[in-house]
Amino acid sequence: MNCASTVVVLGYLAAMLSFPADAANLQAYKPPIEAKINDVATGTVARQDAKTLILNTTPCSGDREKQIVIFHYPFETKPAAPATCPGGKTFQQVTANQK
Repeated sequence: MNCASTVVVLGYLAAMLSFPADAANLQAYKPPIEAKINDVATGTVARQDAKTLILNTTPCSGDREKQIVIFHYPFETKPAAPATCPGGKTFQQVTANQK
């Protein structure tokens, strides 16, 4: 992945997250994980194009607690069981495998 696309992905993630003003809340933010070869994760698709897949692996958590995993081409996806949150909301999920 080149520098320009890394900046775009990180900019997108920063726009998705609201950063709290106090340091205690900043500790709750989890930085995105870059998938390595053979890494597998299941989650909801936050964004996908031909070269990048961004998964939210904790769809039932709040914005500050969500965990994002970024897959880069080549990767494979397949449907996964939906996630049903405690409040009853359901999210369609996929499983991704970094090649």
